[in-house]
Amino acid sequence: MQYCSARSISTDPFRAGLEIGKALAPHCPEVVLLFASISYEPDFSDFFEALYSELGSREVIVFGGTGDGIYERSGAENYGVSALGINSEKKVKWSTRIEFGVGVDSEAAARKCAQGLAPVDSTNNAFCMVLADGAKADGHRIVAGLSGVLPIAYFGGLTADDRRFTHSEVFLNGKEYEDAVIILLGEGEMGFAFNAASGWSPCGMKGVVEEVEGNQIRRISGQTAQAFMAKELGKPLSEADVGVVPLAAYQQRSDHFFLRTPSRLHPNTGAVSTFGSIEAGTEVRVCTATRPDILRAVEDATQGLARDTISFEPKAAIIISCAGRKWLLADAGENEL
Repeated sequence: MQYCSARSISTDPFRAGLEIGKALAPHCPEVVLLFASISYEPDFSDFFEALYSELGSREVIVFGGTGDGIYERSGAENYGVSALGINSEKKVKWSTRIEFGVGVDSEAAARKCAQGLAPVDSTNNAFCMVLADGAKADGHRIVAGLSGVLPIAYFGGLTADDRRFTHSEVFLNGKEYEDAVIILLGEGEMGFAFNAASGWSPCGMKGVVEEVEGNQIRRISGQTAQAFMAKELGKPLSEADVGVVPLAAYQQRSDHFFLRTPSRLHPNTGAVSTFGSIEAGTEVRVCTATRPDILRAVEDATQGLARDTISFEPKAAIIISCAGRKWLLADAGENEL
């Protein structure tokens, strides 16, 4: 089993593709996990042409998407491309699937995408990585669509741009796509483990979501969503809070919650759009975090993957960090990495 990571901060897409491909090619990867700045658009075709020319084969699976900055073992950057090449030496069977229409019905698109994979036996050693267009998808409904189909562990996220929240793309086999969800399935002799932590903690009083439309929250406990959040936060919401001040959405009859992060404020109505929807009737609280809180969460996440807690020797790690963490840390993610 071989792994190799690489990054490029070249502003020229073709040169960036050459640099990534040249670094990975000696390891003959079967799969390349790839993350890049949206700024390479509209020239991703040049990037992929150069990447594949260096890899020497169009059979290599390229799977990934756009984001706000990159991480790689050599450092964190606000701009560029990072990649992880995996050569399982044929010990893992890889397959992929893409489905469109997440903007209209994220749950149906995710369900259809998962159903399009070859039947997965839950007794096999298997996992999935899932990415969806973050400018159009409802992350909550993506998970709902997958959970009814996939009997195995999966992880992933929503792709992004550079804080404009207007346009993002997923990558699959040398092409970029909008309004889509993609899945990478790995089955075979590969040990894996997942863990996550946030650092955000609820504050103030609970409210009950009373009115929603899609992923837009309109009213909470007799107030507009923005009025409720401002009251509990102690200050008016502003564009600086988008992506940084989430809501804790509590599961029924439980203290466990999921974070729902604002993607857009609607000043005319007081509504708040979030990257993942919340059902009416859900109890919510505003959350806050400091920079030390966020960095402690990194320790919490990695401690759960310590060598004495897993049954294999780790060789590589895939880090997916919410862009809001980067904005709050204000250091391109260097301290987090």
